[in-house]
Amino acid sequence: AVGSLGSACPALAATNLLANPGFESGSGGGSLSGWSAFGNAYAEGTSTGVATHAGDGVGKMFGNFWGVGAFNVSGLYQQFPTAPGNAYQLHVYSRQNAGDDLTGGTADNWVVEKLTFFDASNTEIGGAAVEARVMDVTFPMDIWVDNPTITAVAPAGATSVGAYLLFLQPNLAGGAVLVDDASLVQIVPEPASIGLVGTGIGLLACRRRRAR
Repeated sequence: AVGSLGSACPALAATNLLANPGFESGSGGGSLSGWSAFGNAYAEGTSTGVATHAGDGVGKMFGNFWGVGAFNVSGLYQQFPTAPGNAYQLHVYSRQNAGDDLTGGTADNWVVEKLTFFDASNTEIGGAAVEARVMDVTFPMDIWVDNPTITAVAPAGATSVGAYLLFLQPNLAGGAVLVDDASLVQIVPEPASIGLVGTGIGLLACRRRRAR
């Protein structure tokens, strides 16, 4: 909505909350340090010949092959304390390589970036999550994809926010996806008192400041 442009402009010096966002080891081996992983989710490094977006490591995910119709998920995530009203943005680069891509078999695997929130009992709060597809059979091969940034706001009752990268396998299709240089930032709205909200000038001002 035009009326929300001023409050949507984030602080310019946002800090990446993620530990080890590039899956780096410093020795070419890749590392999941700072990340929690489940299913088939690993780190891989340049020592194996993998093409990274930057640095010496990437995250790698693929399906669990539980059987036809046995929907399963592999993933990487980090979780942080939060409070209702806090807003976050999540972004990640992704890649599929020819020969290990998502085009084989039934070609129905996909990967998402997801922001979600949990209450004090660590139960996911329904209806609050935001996600976007960052890889499937329609994406190009052998290049790093700069995916859209997603934004989500912590709802009432939220005590933690989770940044998730998920590989979804509904059947037995193969292929693997690489992820790298993820970022999770908390948006700090600029004061609405600038008087530009509702005119569209507020958004232009944000862009000009970023370009300096």
